[in-house]
Amino acid sequence: MPLLKRLATLLALAALAGLVACSSVSLAYKQFPLLAGLWVDHYLDLDSGQRGRLKVQLLALQAWHRREELPQWLALLRQARQALDDGVATQDELLALERGARASVERCLQHAAPLAGPLLAELRPEQWQHLQKKLDEKTAEWREKQSGRDGPDERAKRYTNNLERWLGDLDRATRKQARADAQAWHFDFPAMAQARALRQKRLVDALQAWSRQDLAGGTALLMQDLQPQPAEQAYREEIIASLLKLLNGMTPAQLARVRQHWADWSEELRALQAG
Repeated sequence: MPLLKRLATLLALAALAGLVACSSVSLAYKQFPLLAGLWVDHYLDLDSGQRGRLKVQLLALQAWHRREELPQWLALLRQARQALDDGVATQDELLALERGARASVERCLQHAAPLAGPLLAELRPEQWQHLQKKLDEKTAEWREKQSGRDGPDERAKRYTNNLERWLGDLDRATRKQARADAQAWHFDFPAMAQARALRQKRLVDALQAWSRQDLAGGTALLMQDLQPQPAEQAYREEIIASLLKLLNGMTPAQLARVRQHWADWSEELRALQAG
């Protein structure tokens, strides 16, 4: 789960967000212990012993997820297909998918907490400082991209790329319209920066709670990070409106390509589930 890309779930299947950036869901899923281990090490600067213990825990998490959560992902894809087949996609359908995805995330966090707690408990002060430094660097990068004249183009590029990951290749006219919609969104930079800072603090607080074996408290804080803050609500509604306009404006041929894209994902997920 990329830290944690809120409404850019597109159709709200947030549980897949870390995988669909890869051309193959199967490849990304199989490499999860390696990729997640590298990501965690980047933020926590682990020593060799900690890396070894992390690998064991990530393999255990993946085995649980393959058994318990892949069927839930398949159910979410079926739910998304039904929303598409109903003729007119609605905001209620998107929000229902989002709730299903959020429930999957919560189950994953609840299972990960007792696995992560012992490792977090042994982190040294300098490793917590390293985490804060890396988070601050990411925030500085985000501020640079979002605050300047190129901010609207950056948001439009991200939106369009995510659309194509979720829906498959879009034709030139649809991509152009999606970019134009995103560039027109009102982005309240001070409010969004404040919301991001709160999320970053909450993330560190959650990990420290897990390190103290307050597993429920840490998980609750992470789940709060998935909820849109009041300052983000207007922006979120613009994204939803743009997405609904795009989905409901698709031609039969475009809808058929989306269905095939999701059918390919479902086939990969069933193969992964079978082991």
